[in-house]
Amino acid sequence: MSILARQGGLAALVAFSAAASSLAATRSDPAALSKASSLPKIAGWKVSDGPTTYTPETLFEYIDGGAESFLQFDFQGLTSATYAKVDAATEITVDIYRHKDAMRAFGMYTQERPAGTTPVPVGVEGYAGPDYLEFVIGSYYVKLVQQGTKQPSLLRPFAEKLAASLPGTREAPAVLKVFPDRGKRVRAEKLAARNFLGQPFLHDAAAVPYEIGGASFRLFVVEGKDDADVRAIVQRYRTLAKIADANPVGPQGSATVKDPLNGEVVLRWKGHWLWGAVDQSCAERQSLVDELGRNLSVLDK
Repeated sequence: MSILARQGGLAALVAFSAAASSLAATRSDPAALSKASSLPKIAGWKVSDGPTTYTPETLFEYIDGGAESFLQFDFQGLTSATYAKVDAATEITVDIYRHKDAMRAFGMYTQERPAGTTPVPVGVEGYAGPDYLEFVIGSYYVKLVQQGTKQPSLLRPFAEKLAASLPGTREAPAVLKVFPDRGKRVRAEKLAARNFLGQPFLHDAAAVPYEIGGASFRLFVVEGKDDADVRAIVQRYRTLAKIADANPVGPQGSATVKDPLNGEVVLRWKGHWLWGAVDQSCAERQSLVDELGRNLSVLDK
C-alpha cells in the first residue's frame, strides 16, 4: 500500500486512540455521501440551497481553474449546499469534496492549508478564519464559508456536528510521524499523489520543509508500489541526470543526482522506500536524512 493509500500506524512513534479507532470502524460506507440525498442533517439548521453535486468531469464548472489540483488527488465527487440557521440571519455554505481515500483527501488539504496555521481540532485537523473553516476527515475535505450575521462562534460547533456525521479516520497520515522534529517547520508538510518535484515518475510522496543551520531544505519520502518500482524510479533519475553506470540499481543504495528542475537531490532507498533531501545543503541535513531512513523501518512493522 502506498503513502497515499495506507491506513497503518506507527507502533513505536505514535499511539493510536482506541476510541477513535472504534468510532471509525462503526462509520458508514464512505460512498454514502456520493449521493445528494445523504447530505447530513444539522440540528438547528436547514438546507436553504442545494444540494448540488459535481463529478470529476464537471468540477471545473464550480471551481474553474482549481479543478485540476483536486483531480491530481483522485477527486471523486463534490456535494455543495447552503445551510440557514433556523433562528438567525446566518448562512453557511458547505462544500464536501470526496476523494479516493483518506490520504488523498489529506494531501489536497495540505496543498491549500497555509503553513504554520493554528490547528482547529475538527476531524483529523482543520484551520479557520473569521468567516471560514476548513477541515479534513476520512476521505473528505470540507470547506465552510459563513455569510450574513457575523458570529464566528457558529462555525466551530457547526463543523463539529458535520464532522460527526462523516465516516473515516480521525488520525493524521502515519508517514508524517517519521520525519525528524529538529528544524521542522510547523504544519507545513505537503503530500503529492503524483508529479512530485515536477517529475512524472515520482508519486505517492510526503515532503516536509526544514530550516536549520542557516539553510532551508525539504526532506521527502516516496513509497513505491514495491522494491522494483523504487529501483525503476532511481534508474529514471540516473537517466535524467545523465549518470552513466552500467551496474543495475540494487535493492538498497544512495545517490546524489542533478535534477534539471530542482538542482541537487540526495537519494536513499531500501526496499519499497525512497527518501532524501532537496534544496539547500547544510551540515545537519545528512544526519536528518539518516534519521528519516531509520524511522521509516517502523512503518513496515
